[in-house]
Amino acid sequence: KFKWSRADITKILVTGGAGFVGSHLVNRFYNKNHEVVVFDSLGHTSCIDRLSSKNIPIIIERLQTKEVWDKLDTDFDLIINSAAETHVDESFERPVDFIDTNILGLHYLSKYCSDTNTPLIHLSTDEVIGNGEPLYEDSMTLPTNPYSATKAGGESILHAYGYCYGLDWKIVRLNNTYGTMQFPDKLIPYFISKLQDNKKLPIHGSGKQVRFFLNVDDFVDAVEVVMDKGVNKNIYNVSTDESYNVLEVTKMICDIMGKNIDDCVEYVDDRLFQDPIYLSNSDKLRDIGWMPKRFLKETMPELIDWYTTNGDFFNK
Repeated sequence: KFKWSRADITKILVTGGAGFVGSHLVNRFYNKNHEVVVFDSLGHTSCIDRLSSKNIPIIIERLQTKEVWDKLDTDFDLIINSAAETHVDESFERPVDFIDTNILGLHYLSKYCSDTNTPLIHLSTDEVIGNGEPLYEDSMTLPTNPYSATKAGGESILHAYGYCYGLDWKIVRLNNTYGTMQFPDKLIPYFISKLQDNKKLPIHGSGKQVRFFLNVDDFVDAVEVVMDKGVNKNIYNVSTDESYNVLEVTKMICDIMGKNIDDCVEYVDDRLFQDPIYLSNSDKLRDIGWMPKRFLKETMPELIDWYTTNGDFFNK
């Protein structure tokens, strides 16, 4: 019914396009000669300097602003939704903001897409499973915090709107994603900046919580594969087999930066309702041609080089 293949897609709107993952999507498609438009509220974790060209147009709005969707009359071949409130700790303090963006905002976006016959790729998370059970695309979601609850709710919205409004959608679920230009409230850039300032690295609980790490460029590869070969109204887990606990990642960073981990860490109270692991199976995506090509241990030196060289990136 719709043009899903990249060969048929000219104009793409990326919501949250000035964010970490969104900007990598924008830059990939822009550099492949697609016409790309960014939709972003330019909140504190967004940064237009992430975009590879100053010629990329930006709509500065919030997803949950109904009026902007009512008056947005530009035709897009595809919309990719990477806009979201994502910080688990902050979701305990202000859950209504997460509901506002991740559910109400997605409602307005989805209605716009169904009303204009625009296909939608939505970014979700492996955290919707929550409790450490294996996660397949047809698993029951069991979120354990306000953030993951809103992302699970967003998946349900797309399923319902596809059924009753004819919305064409695909969902991609991310692992812990890393790469250059990530805001320093996430583990790797946060610890690098702390070490640069000779400050202690706070380890929550025992530091033995396990996470699987996904390079942001591998994720963009996955989006391209899902665009071309993914089945409409389907979910695809984008996950790697590369797992480390927090202490192992911390030691990796300390070793490369010439620091002794025992001198650098301090143990603090564990996060509320900390999930021990997210076991996300990506066989469905791999069966249509995707495989991770980049690995954290090999990439960490260049990540540290980027963050130490661009320490003022978010303070301009």
